This record gives sequence, C-alpha cells and structure tokens, in this order.
Amino acid sequence: MASDTVAWFEFLLNPSLLESHLNQTNPEPSAIGLIIQFIYNSIKKSDVGNNELEPLDEPTHENTKKKKALSLLALKTSAHLNFNLEIFEQKLPLHMQDALLVALLQETLEEASTPALHATLDTGPLLPYQLFSVALYHRYALRALVQAKLPARPLKVSNVPIPGQQDPTQESREVQEGILSVLDRGADVSVRILEQLLGAGQVRAPTMATFTVHTHQTTSVTHAWQRCGLVSDEQFKCQIHFDLGAYHFLQERYEDAFSHFSEAHKLLSEIGCQPEYCQVNEAHLKGYYTSCASLCGRSTPLDQRSLYDRFLHSLGNGYQDMVKVLSDDNVAFEIPSYLRKNLELDLQARPEKAPQAFLLQMQTLNTIRNVLEGELWNSSYPIVLAQSGRSGVQFLIQALAAKLSKFNSSHMERIRTFLMTINLASGLSEVLVPAIAACLPLKTLFSHQELHTMWPKYEEPRPGVKKRSPDASLTNANNLNDIIWDLIHSYHPEVLKDAVMHYKNTAPARTDMPKKEIQELNVKWEMPIPIYNTLMKFPQTPQRELVYIYIAKAVELALAKSFQSALGLLEEANSHAAKLLGRDTVRLCKLLSWMMLMTKIQHCLHELPCVDNSVMSELTNEARACLSAHSGRDGVAPWTGINNWCILLLVNAGEWSSLLGGISLPSHLYLLALVKPLAATAHALREKLTNKSVWYDLWDVVVGILVNSTQHKRTSSGQPIPIERHHDSVIMSRSAFLDFVENLREPSCLSILISLLGHVLNILNQEPSSEVHIDHLAMWPSSVEPMVTMETVRDTLMWLVDHATKLYPTGTHTSAALCTSWHLSRADLAYMSDQHRNALAGYLTAVFVATDFLRNDNGVDQSVLTDSIIRRMIRCCMNLNCYTQAAILCQFLENIDYCTALRCLQERSSVDAMDAYYCCLWDVSLIEFIINMHQKRGELQRRDKALKMMGLLEVNSNNNDEIQREAAKVRKHRFLRSMAKQYLEE
Repeated sequence: MASDTVAWFEFLLNPSLLESHLNQTNPEPSAIGLIIQFIYNSIKKSDVGNNELEPLDEPTHENTKKKKALSLLALKTSAHLNFNLEIFEQKLPLHMQDALLVALLQETLEEASTPALHATLDTGPLLPYQLFSVALYHRYALRALVQAKLPARPLKVSNVPIPGQQDPTQESREVQEGILSVLDRGADVSVRILEQLLGAGQVRAPTMATFTVHTHQTTSVTHAWQRCGLVSDEQFKCQIHFDLGAYHFLQERYEDAFSHFSEAHKLLSEIGCQPEYCQVNEAHLKGYYTSCASLCGRSTPLDQRSLYDRFLHSLGNGYQDMVKVLSDDNVAFEIPSYLRKNLELDLQARPEKAPQAFLLQMQTLNTIRNVLEGELWNSSYPIVLAQSGRSGVQFLIQALAAKLSKFNSSHMERIRTFLMTINLASGLSEVLVPAIAACLPLKTLFSHQELHTMWPKYEEPRPGVKKRSPDASLTNANNLNDIIWDLIHSYHPEVLKDAVMHYKNTAPARTDMPKKEIQELNVKWEMPIPIYNTLMKFPQTPQRELVYIYIAKAVELALAKSFQSALGLLEEANSHAAKLLGRDTVRLCKLLSWMMLMTKIQHCLHELPCVDNSVMSELTNEARACLSAHSGRDGVAPWTGINNWCILLLVNAGEWSSLLGGISLPSHLYLLALVKPLAATAHALREKLTNKSVWYDLWDVVVGILVNSTQHKRTSSGQPIPIERHHDSVIMSRSAFLDFVENLREPSCLSILISLLGHVLNILNQEPSSEVHIDHLAMWPSSVEPMVTMETVRDTLMWLVDHATKLYPTGTHTSAALCTSWHLSRADLAYMSDQHRNALAGYLTAVFVATDFLRNDNGVDQSVLTDSIIRRMIRCCMNLNCYTQAAILCQFLENIDYCTALRCLQERSSVDAMDAYYCCLWDVSLIEFIINMHQKRGELQRRDKALKMMGLLEVNSNNNDEIQREAAKVRKHRFLRSMAKQYLEE
C-alpha cells in the first residue's frame, strides 16, 4: 500500500475525512473503490476465528451501528458521484448496486422503505428528496433488467479460492439471477411509479452534506435533508423517459418506447453541457429513436438519414435525388457496390422505368465509384459515353469536379488514368479533352503535352477568345446557358470577366423566370466570412460580382491543390477590388492580401519538405507580421483561419521561439493550447534542455484529446477497478487534432507526437512482447491517468506514423535515424494487429533506410535488428508459413536459436522454396542438420545443394573471426535483398 493511500476503515473512525479525500485530484482509494469496501463490509458477516462465519444469531448493537455507519459512508460517496447509475452499472456488481439503493430508500423513506411494498405506494405526498430516491431505485430496477439482456463479459469465477484474497466484487450467478427475478416481478410497479413521477413537482438529490454518519459517541443521527441539491426538471424527466423507453424497447412495446424517446429527445436539447443528474448518451438515444421510428412507421427527416437509407428511400420513390445520393456515396463509400450495380442492371433491363439520360448518369456514377475503389469498371462505358455526346461528357466532368477536392492523391491518379483510358474510344477525344481543359481542377492532373497527345488538335486557350456579341446575347437563351457554363466551370480570369459582363446584359429565356444572381449560380461557392461581409457592403455592380467570382474560384482551386492558379485569381481579385468605390476598399484589399498569404502558406506546406529556404524565410516573416496585426489598430484584424495557418507555418519552419513569446499572439486561438507545449518540447530537445513540466503539459493536452474509454486503477487489495474521469485538458476533438497533424511537416514535432502516442499505447497494452518502438522514452510519465481507449490511440498513432513515413520515406530530407524509428514503429503497430506481411515489410524498410540500402552497413543494422525485432520477424514468417525464412533469421540472433531453427526446417507445410535460401546459410551446425535431414528423406538433389554450401571455404568454422563475420555479412545482405524483393515490391 502506498504511503499516501488511506485505508477504508479510517473513514469509519473519522467520517469528516471522506469529503476532503474525495476532492483530491486522484484519490486512492477511489470513490468506487470506497463504495465497494463500505458495502462489502456492511453486508458480510463478522469474522470469527479462522475466517469462519458467525452463527446465525441476533447481531449485537455495536455491530449494527457499525454496518449502519458503513452504509451511510457508501451513500455519502455515491452522492459525490451524483448517484450516477451508469458508473454503478459498469463498476459495481449487481448485489452491491441493490444493497446501495435499498440503503438509500431506508434512509429517505421510513414506512415504505421496502421495495416490495411499493405496489401501493402513492408518490403524491412524498417530499422532494424522497421522490429522487424512489425514482433512482426504480430506474435501477428497469436498467438492470435491460442490461441483463445485453451481451456482456462472463462473470469472473475463481475455481480455486485463495485464502485471505477474496474478491469483494465477485458474485455468483445464483445471487445475480435471484436479484433479477425479484426485479422482474416488480417491473410493472417500477414502470407505473416512474410514469407517475413524470408529473412530480420539485425534486432534490441528497448531497454529501446531507448524510450524518454514526460514530462511537452517537446513539442516533438526524440527516440534514435541507441540504439536498436541486435537480432540474429537464434532467429528471429526460433520464426517466430514456430509461422507460429502453425498457419498453426490450419488451417490444415500440409505440410506448417511441413516445418516451421522443420526449427524451426534446428534453435533451434543453439540457446544458455536462448535466449532473442526466447521463443520457445522445448517440444511443438517436439509435433507439431511429429504430423505433422505423418499427412504428414514423418517418425520420430525409436529410438526417444515412446514405444507405436515402438510397433505399429513393428506390421506392421513383429515384428521387438518386443522382445526389450516389454522388455523395462516391466520397463516403457507404452503399454496397452490389446494390448500385443491381440498380444499373435493372434500368438496363427495363429502360421504361426511367429516362435514358438517367441510365447514363447511373452508369457514370457507378463507373466513378469503381475507379476510385480500384475495381474493374465496365469496358463498354467509353462506347456509351461517346454515343451520349457532349451532355454525357459534361455530366462526367461535373461529377468528378464536384468531389475532386475530397479525393486523396491515389484517387487523383486513378481518375487521371481512367480519363486517359476512356479517351481512346473512337470520337470521344474531341469532346472530352476540351471539357477537361475547361475544368481547371481536372486540368491540373494533366500536362499540356499529355492533353495534346490525347487530342492533337488541342491548343491552350488564349484570353479573350470567347467574345460574344452583346446584342446577340440579349435574345439567345442557348448563349445564356453557355455563359453560365463558363461561370461555373471556367477558371481563366479573362473568360470569367467576359462571362460576368455578358451575364449581366443577357435577358432570361422566360420573363416569368428571372435570372439568378451570380452568387446563387453555385451554392458551393464559399469564401472567408470577413471577406464576404466586407464585399457585400459595396453596391451591386459587375465589378463587385467579378471580385466575388474570382475569390470563390480561388477557394475552389486551393481545395483542389491548384495553388498557383488560385493565387493568380486572387491577384486579379485584389486589383479589381482596389477599383471599387466605397469606404471599405482599403479593408477589402488588406483582407485579400492576407488571403493570398494563406494560399501561399497552404502551397508551401503542401510542398514541404521540398521548399527553398528563401521561400520559407519570406513566408515566415509575412506570417509573423500577420499574427502581430491581431490587435486591429488599423481597424482590420486577421480572422481565425489565417491565424491558424500562420501558426502552422511557424511550427513547420522551426520558429518555436516566436510561438513561445517572440511575438504577440491572439489569445483566443484554441490551436495555441496544443502548439505552445509542442513548440516548447521541440525547442527543449533542440537545445538539449531538460524541462519535464513542459513535456508533461504536452502529455496532458494530447492525452486529454484522446480520452474516450475506461481507465483501471488498483485498490489496496490489488483488484483492478475501472474508474471514469473527464480530462480537463481537452482543447480540441480528435478529428481536429488529426487535421492539425495532417498539416504538420516538421520532423522533430512528428517524432515527439509519435513518441508520446507510442508510450501511451505501450502503457495501455501492458504486453512487453508487442511493445511499439519509440524515441524519447524518458520524457513521458509512467502511467496514464485519464480514460483512453486502446483502439483510439492505436488508430491515431497508425495514422500519424503513416503520415510521417509518407513525407519522409528515407533520410533525404531529415535524419535517417528518425525515419528508421518511424518505420520500426509502423512495423510494430502492424505486428500488434497481426498484420504479419506488413510488419515484415516495415522491419525490412527500417533496415534499408538505416543502411542506405545496405550500402553503408557499418554495423548499423545491428542497432535496428535487435534480438527482439528479429524474433518478431521470425514469428511473422512462421505465421505466413515461410518457415525457411524463419530458420535463416534465427542465425541473425546474437545466440542462434537452434531449437526454433530446427523446428522450422523440419516443417513440411512451408510455402517458401526451401533450397532457394541455402545460399544464405552460414552456420555450420544448421547446414549439417539440413544435409542429414535430406539424406533421411531421400531428397538427394537438395542434399547435394547443401553439401555444396558446406564445401565453400568461407563457411569453414576454422576461419578467423574476421572472415566469418564477412561471410555472414554477405549472406545477410543476400537474404535481406531477397526478402525485400518479396515483401517490398508493392
């Protein structure tokens, strides 16, 4: 027991210690641990002699007084937890929950304290604190019945009881079933009482100060019921509605359940953040509500349904909004491919069900889905597309351009290959290539030479070639459609300028259908809010509309990673904004200059680490100046988005001193709560300073972001007890953290975060055989206090390591040691997930990076291929049935593992070519064993090959150490290159 740990019986001697103990940051024992001890010692029989149970006689007065005091201590501790039934369900066995809540009834209700008498209980005359205790007990009764029907871990049963080490949380199945049987018989009473309580008035919950505990000097106690805390009506009713709904759902009374879940849903929206007495999980409530709505035939708003549900709804409603659903699914990949294919085949078999254009749209969207997933697509699609003409090609380009900003680099490459492939269809290039050229995001996927190769008649458009006659445009409706096409799809400044002028002068096709404003032509056009608000203050003129569309197009291009073109449009927008008449002209130009800076920073971070130092230095100075302008002395202050990008640039440029006080930073940026400790840690490492307070600050922030599961602590008896904590350092969501990391390029910062997350994972894993390799081990604490799920940490770490290794696959732009460490971490994560092939690939990559592809092998591989890593590689090979490779690797160990090697060599289920690796053997004992084995099996050809290896001079065991080391080195390199050819080809 630790020196600062308080024994449970000390609170019995001095009850006033309880509140101060529980208010500590990490009390030991914890609140749940104390409740377990208090309840356990209050319901067990007193020990007599050598752990023998006392005879069943009347308990003494002192014994009863002690048990009463223990029950009251348990209630005081429960009040500290706000009588949270979710915590009790997770961490207390059922018989302790029952004893605790019955004890609460006994203290609050005098005559009706027995639950069996509640069948005739009238809740009308009850006092506010009595209403709370009655509601709490009957909520527990229904929740226990619901939990009993849900899948759960089996009860821990000790087959051999150990004297003196009884587990207080262990309960027999008979005890549990007995309690559930009693609760089940009273379930209808519990439902009736809870429904009555929905109309109750004021409700108050007991607090720690409410209960008075017996001491050795007291003969009777009086509780301070006036000190009960008020429970808001919304929290009280919302929790009851949810628990009643869950019970009705279990009993398949879906109409009643839906009614209660509907009320809970309404009340939950009125409850503020972190309610004390309502623990309704919004996601669970939504799941219940959706299920009941479906079972009861109630409709959920279509825009709130999943893509799969929207797809099924569209199928039953004449394919309404089917194009939008499938287009969205080309990003989400939620609808199974076979359902989409079945729809296409159904339309082909019965073309009268939908127009011909709709069938082409389905084929196009399904083909895009197949392309993005790397699957085979219908080879007849190019022919169908060529037959459709310009309309079909325009739909294809629109479908790709609409989602292009959401695709990753591999998706972009697949789209590029796909377009080049379908361009080979007869008669398609003269329509497809101009459409690609008109859509700048797609055009950036191809070089001018590639477009010219795809269509020899292709020429780069020149400014001003699309001039139209203003007079003709006034009556030409088709010309209006062409103008709108240019406004939406073109990114050339002159073409856009010409289109804006003509759009203003062109009359609509019908007088009863007025033209839309240019801002309304594309609802997805967006720009920073400060720029939009400033721009809208100017009079509506063609000049203002032109500035608007330049900015909107620049945002689109930036999302599509076409930064140079985006900067060109922003420069045009800035030059035209300077000509606008109004008092906000200077402000607009200043905001646009910052937007150009933001685009330059995005371009720089996208290109890192391949950026010139001069460019980085210039951008760093501009970023400092932008951040220093947050005071807004000239009336214009940068918005949050540009501030965040400037901070990201300074982090990636290694300008950590600027972030730590070198310049004045805006205090409202949530990103600083993560960036400052990260910059301080990186600065301390660079300067070789020891500053644990800074390291621990970063630890608290990152761990706080990942808090989302259960933590376990050990009580004084050694029993692991799960405890729930809410971390105070959570400054952003995990998705926001991943967005930050996605733009993080600085190797030291990446290494620090990988080290931190790897250490957290190793602590949670508690399995030395599958620990993840990390650097900077001495920086971090040895325990994780908040609740963190292992899956969340592993997924985040895997994402971060993949990000780092993609940026720095080798030591070209950073140190080889860092890259090697990241590859080892990646391999260890794959090993932990039983991805044996990926693990082998990671370990081999680490070796090749550390040795510059075995060119500089001066013993470096020995620091990478430690015995523990070699054993992991052996295990991976054995799991892949590559036993010969495993046997060869046994030679890499400092002390050859002959037992494993011989067992692997005798395996007949090996899938690797056994004798192909004989040239990689250098241990004489293994070669002799192989010769003997083949002789016994009659495999003479393999025996002769092994004999040939045995006869080589450099393999002779009498050679001096230097010759033997050189022979082993040559064979190691040969084997590693062979392994690389097999596992690193991808």
